[in-house]
Amino acid sequence: MTDRPLSPWIDHLRGRLPIALGVALLGAVARLSTPPPPARTADAIAGMLGEAIGGAVSPDDFVWEERGGFFSDALLGRRVLFLGVPRVPRVPRVPGPSAAERGPDAERAPEGRGAADLYRARVRLTRSGRPVSLDGVRNLTGTPLGDDRGLVARGSRVAVTTTAFGVVQGITQLDLGGDGRAGARPVGERLRAAIDGWLETGSVDGASRTEISFDNPPASARLDLVDEGLVMALGPEAVPAALNAGTGEVDTGGRDPFVARAHHLPRRVPSLGELAGPSAERLLGPTAAAAVERLALAADRAAARLRAAPAAAYVTRGPASAEPAPEGWPSLWPPPPVAPAVDPPLPGEGAWELVAPSLPRALPGVEEDPQRPSSPFAATTLRPDPRRPELRVHLLAIDTRHIRFTLQAGYEAPRPTVGPRGTGQLPHASTLRGAIGLGASTREPGAPHAGTEALGMVVGGRALVPPRDGAAALGVDLSGRPYFGAWPSGGDVERVPWALWQRPAASPGAPRAEGSTRFPWALWQGPSLFEAGSAAAPLALLAAPPAERAPASATLSPGDGDDLVVERAALCMTDRGFVVHAWGSALDAAALRAALERAGCLAGVSLGRAPDPLGVAFLSPQQDGVLTAERLSSAMSIAPPEHAAAVSPRPFLFFESRWTDAPPAPDLSLPGDSVGWAADGGAQPPPAWSPAVYAAATVHLGAQVRVHAFAPDRFLFRLRAGSREISPRSAPKLDAEVPADERRRVLAAIGVGTGRRRGPRGLAVGGTVGLRFRGEGGLLLVREGRVEIRPAGGAPLAPGADATELPLTADDGRLRPEAREIGTMRRRSAACVLDDGTLLVATTSFDSDEATTEALLDLGCARVVALDRGAHRNAFVHRASGDPALQQTYEETALFAVGVAMPGRARRLAP
Repeated sequence: MTDRPLSPWIDHLRGRLPIALGVALLGAVARLSTPPPPARTADAIAGMLGEAIGGAVSPDDFVWEERGGFFSDALLGRRVLFLGVPRVPRVPRVPGPSAAERGPDAERAPEGRGAADLYRARVRLTRSGRPVSLDGVRNLTGTPLGDDRGLVARGSRVAVTTTAFGVVQGITQLDLGGDGRAGARPVGERLRAAIDGWLETGSVDGASRTEISFDNPPASARLDLVDEGLVMALGPEAVPAALNAGTGEVDTGGRDPFVARAHHLPRRVPSLGELAGPSAERLLGPTAAAAVERLALAADRAAARLRAAPAAAYVTRGPASAEPAPEGWPSLWPPPPVAPAVDPPLPGEGAWELVAPSLPRALPGVEEDPQRPSSPFAATTLRPDPRRPELRVHLLAIDTRHIRFTLQAGYEAPRPTVGPRGTGQLPHASTLRGAIGLGASTREPGAPHAGTEALGMVVGGRALVPPRDGAAALGVDLSGRPYFGAWPSGGDVERVPWALWQRPAASPGAPRAEGSTRFPWALWQGPSLFEAGSAAAPLALLAAPPAERAPASATLSPGDGDDLVVERAALCMTDRGFVVHAWGSALDAAALRAALERAGCLAGVSLGRAPDPLGVAFLSPQQDGVLTAERLSSAMSIAPPEHAAAVSPRPFLFFESRWTDAPPAPDLSLPGDSVGWAADGGAQPPPAWSPAVYAAATVHLGAQVRVHAFAPDRFLFRLRAGSREISPRSAPKLDAEVPADERRRVLAAIGVGTGRRRGPRGLAVGGTVGLRFRGEGGLLLVREGRVEIRPAGGAPLAPGADATELPLTADDGRLRPEAREIGTMRRRSAACVLDDGTLLVATTSFDSDEATTEALLDLGCARVVALDRGAHRNAFVHRASGDPALQQTYEETALFAVGVAMPGRARRLAP
């Protein structure tokens, strides 16, 4: 053994002894200055949990999960589930009921504080069970507007109810043991699933989720977990129901007043790209997450440059020729060619080509129709920026006369602010034609999954995320008609209470708000809005022949990442009422805006950008009933085709045929369940497969009443003075005929009588007042070809408008005394306008206007006028190709209906 002196080592330690003692002293001071661990009491633990979420937790609102052993509890921590109410508001104040209106449990979610969510965390414990520290907090439900309550747990399962606006919005059951499929997955998928599970639940096992929704929400619900499943007592009467653990279905025992449905949410394994942002946000913070996202997009773009640019995979049927139309009528489909921005243009650039799948060449019942519909899809390619000719946009035009739309939320996105998630289920396969990808990144990196940064989505009349004022919106009504514009729109939409969006209507067709039936049944809000000039396309423009349009003052509201050259998509409507989908694999916001301008878009909404899966997929059923999906272009990221053809984790805008084995439903209101509506025998505006004038007969007060219904957007109405009208000598002469270019398309004339010699009612044609208005009774007003019924007086006459004063026989849905005034037995008529613009005209022979007015009130009219200007002339409704024949002029003042070739059904939300 070598004898070596120890003094150097001793000297070394002596020199550093003061440093070691100083570090130990600082550690002791730091430990003594920290507050002691909470006591081993429920109140102390609840306070610790509340502090972790920056809110409050009740001692009765937490449960421990099963123990993991002493070392696991001391080193890793024991998991705990709890209901917590953050003190900081997580969403802006939205219209809704007050705390008093929400019921006795409103104190659980006081104003400005938010409501309870279900959380999970790890708590390190001493051997005696005293908590030491807490970490790994996860929000398992994340519904800022919903109040989670009634926490129950058994084994790995946990269940809560979500209540808002005084009713139970849904019930959620989580199995924190995972979905049991980890062993069947490849190693890579298991790793990604473990990361996703840790991000969502704090455990690599993740969670299996089942949600129960109600068509008629109960006021309350009590829960209990048993081995066989979840037992529920619903409503004040404690109606029994159970979620069967084996079948996953709700068993109601034959009594189901709340129409309960269970939906098991599949657990999808995300890609590494989808995990990069959330992982960076969790580990490094929101700033790092935004940087990671930009790096990922840049890397993807660099890789795309190395790949050959794929051509559009259109299955075309050749160049799109104009749809046949009768002589004198314009052909509206396909849209006008798109003017190329780059000279010289590429072969076929801007020229529309019909795209399969197509509609049949003839519709059932109208096989001889010379205006048979062509394919409702047409595609073209455009280079929108002359300075960057490498940028290309693929345009898909959709003929909305044959296509209806349906919005569906995915089971992963968007995350709802109250109630169950979306189902991701497809519409009926027999009519389904395709899907359009919607951006689901409704938050910037670092923002909460649902709340202040979330844009709105309404599905089936229930708002998953409340619409945000001023944001770009795509709305869809019950008939599948699309609307574009900024939310909220004017008119009835603004008066819909927010709470009514959380209470499903008794039936899909039932109005959801008193006095309001026009607000969108479904709505999706995008990150930015496209506007081009005028507020709405006037009906006269739809009646004119197609012409090149130069959009004015087009804007695309700014958004984050507008400078990024990445995959982008947008959806817009043209001034013909058709829908155009614009997509490019490498675009910035300016290039997309330029493409929308050149496509003739009037209003539109950005659908998002990468990394959102975007594009169009056509869907077609196979013989075995399974749907297959084919992308319009192979470069589109609409993810993946099987998601578009099955239950989807992300939101989609589905498009369907408006008909299958019969002509499409009439595009107008035909009210009255017992009324036998049928197309009348007169001439119809094209196309023949969609009649615009219907007739029915009803009996009121013993009189046979015949009612005509005129479809909105299919006629331009013109009021013209009769030859027997007597005007003062100083009054200007009023037009008695419609313009020459419209005479061939006049399809109906409706008499409104003539004025008395003394005290005639007011009359104006084309903005020129021939007889002074007295401000009495009702007013039949024609603006831009549309008929309105108003009380007389008030606002001045708009320039170019037609108007006549008439007796007001009903108002606010109630009969007025004027309707019961007895007179001579003669032909009488009355008219009203329904909410969607349908004009109803009732005619009969009677000694008062009561029979015709009651007939219209029974059909849903709110305000009715008698078509009699005062001289008590016989009423009439003359139709083209009818008997008696139409006349060019009449002795009586008449309302002429000028036919319009059926435009597309897309409309703008009124500003």
